[in-house]
Amino acid sequence: MGNKVIFITGSNGEMGRYLIEALNKEGSKNIIALDLEQKNNILNTKFIQGSILDTQLLDDINEKYEISEIYHLAAILSTKAENNPQLANDVNINGTKNIFELGQKQAIKQKKNILFFFPSSIAVYNLEENNNSKIKEEDYCSNPLTEYGKAKLICEDIGERLDTTKTTFGIDFRAIRFPGIISATTLPTGGTSDYAPEMIHAAAQNKSYKCFVMNNRKLPFIVMPDAIDAIFKIMKISKKKLLKSAYNITSFSPSVEEFYNKTKEYFQNFNMTYSIDSKRQKIIDSWPNYVNDSAAQNDWGWKSKYDLSESYASYIVPHIKKKYNMEE
Repeated sequence: MGNKVIFITGSNGEMGRYLIEALNKEGSKNIIALDLEQKNNILNTKFIQGSILDTQLLDDINEKYEISEIYHLAAILSTKAENNPQLANDVNINGTKNIFELGQKQAIKQKKNILFFFPSSIAVYNLEENNNSKIKEEDYCSNPLTEYGKAKLICEDIGERLDTTKTTFGIDFRAIRFPGIISATTLPTGGTSDYAPEMIHAAAQNKSYKCFVMNNRKLPFIVMPDAIDAIFKIMKISKKKLLKSAYNITSFSPSVEEFYNKTKEYFQNFNMTYSIDSKRQKIIDSWPNYVNDSAAQNDWGWKSKYDLSESYASYIVPHIKKKYNMEE
């Protein structure tokens, strides 16, 4: 049929839904969204129900469409991956290989390189002791602690190899190692850093919250609008300017207690207690307090728009109050 489309896997996830809305606002009219089940219809989007493990389905998509960009967001997230490692590795590694293969087939079919975005994670890092330095992309990433982190690093390596060794046409691989991401409009779905958004959503619903992480622990975070802006920036920049295949980005690194205090400023009745989950605490302790994102700033102009205070004032609180029908 020769339909030029943008292809997004994991379209019903937190990032997928926000990305599709942002692409629509930018004028993208032909989006193919793949996920296991359909939730709500989104403007200018054709939804295909299915799995990234279904190679026949992917072959059908390859035959029917001409894909200009691939955003491969489908994954089993960190906490769920630890609970079901076999499924997680099947989806996170083998499923990603299937989408790489789709991208390569499209490149040969169209005789051009296919832009391929891959959301990696700070889960690729494994710090054996608490470290307040800003971790660079090449630091502490040889032996991730979690199945999720291992899979992300494996797929980064495959994507980079497919990109750099192609002789004619193939995938143009670009990855961001995301920190924790806070969305005010969608509920968290199984990430180890979800204590922050879970806390905020509980407060907005006038519920108490049991935090599974110790109060002094820090992680790097961004809010969803910054995450989407970063994706747009790295996908639009000339390949010649990209000196890495995977980049760190960050906005702020508050402790759990600092998150609580900031949330309390807006939801005064909010109460939080602690019930430490030793498994998840161990995972978080292996991740950096801070990351160095100077390469992203220098190579493709990344710059966070939201610090912690601005995130709450301009994004989190207004949107979360709207979500839960709260009066301003």
